[in-house]
Amino acid sequence: MNFYPLIVSDIVEKTALAKSITFELEDKYQSLFDYQAGQFLSLRLPWEDSFLDRSYSLSSSPNESFKLTITVKRVVDGRASNLLNDTLKIGDIVDVARPTGRFIPTSNNNPITLFAAGSGITPIISIIRYTLKQTELSISLFYANSNDNQIIFEQELVQLSEEYPNRFNCLHNLSSNNGRVSESILKDFIGSRIQQDFFICGPAGFMDLTESVLQKLGVNDKDIFIERFISDAESTLDSETLIDRTIESFNAILDSEKHSVPYLAGKTLLESMLAHDLKPAYFCQKAKCGMCTVTKVSGDVVMRNSEILSKGDIEKGQILLCQSLPLTNDILINCDAD
Repeated sequence: MNFYPLIVSDIVEKTALAKSITFELEDKYQSLFDYQAGQFLSLRLPWEDSFLDRSYSLSSSPNESFKLTITVKRVVDGRASNLLNDTLKIGDIVDVARPTGRFIPTSNNNPITLFAAGSGITPIISIIRYTLKQTELSISLFYANSNDNQIIFEQELVQLSEEYPNRFNCLHNLSSNNGRVSESILKDFIGSRIQQDFFICGPAGFMDLTESVLQKLGVNDKDIFIERFISDAESTLDSETLIDRTIESFNAILDSEKHSVPYLAGKTLLESMLAHDLKPAYFCQKAKCGMCTVTKVSGDVVMRNSEILSKGDIEKGQILLCQSLPLTNDILINCDAD
């Protein structure tokens, strides 16, 4: 992955815990950073004698005056989020990779219902801005926070509600007033509106609950889109799982070509592919960004960490290359599948 030195042109405090950071693009970089609403940027930040690789959703919209803005909420003990909130200044240079991600509006022309909690609003606000200005679709937003001081983009949401009163509806759920988000609260919000596209972003528990409610109401999995970013987590793989298993190779479809990849004992599928000059999409290698998600067509693997994937993702055969170790010799993965 290539990184480009971008200059920080603006920093705006959105709440006491979150800031929006805008990058200036020199002419030579502008075409490289075309993006779609809902995508994210990957940053490489200096840390002690090494680097921190982190991904942050774009909160700007590609149909506005060209801006490249991420919004970062401080996380307790989060090295990167605290660095960006505490020390970054206008004029600083940050190494940034090109935008990517599949959490983007579809071409279905369906009304859209979005669910966000906390900083999960970041890619959601980009999708809302884009869709309201580029289409005539109706949009409903369910936005959960602990209290009204934590509502990121509060003013922007009010302005959009006033500008598009017949097309945009926003419901705030504050746990300080209404308690935690529950199945009944979500069902009341959704009502009979199940023939739509649904987008979900927020903490894992919130996303799992919302996805479960939609499935119980009969929403098709293909109409549910989930964006997951997970902070540092310990591996949950029991090392005994791989005892007495000898895997020689696995098959991978990449760029429309099928490859037989020799497996390096004890390494992940991604590490084995990279060692043999195959370059699937990947970034953090720590189960945080989801960029290396591929579809497993056959065979069995075990993942060291799969928290970033939903139950629906796993049921559809999706795996993380950076976390997957082979259990059988008949593995075929498709790196080209959406």
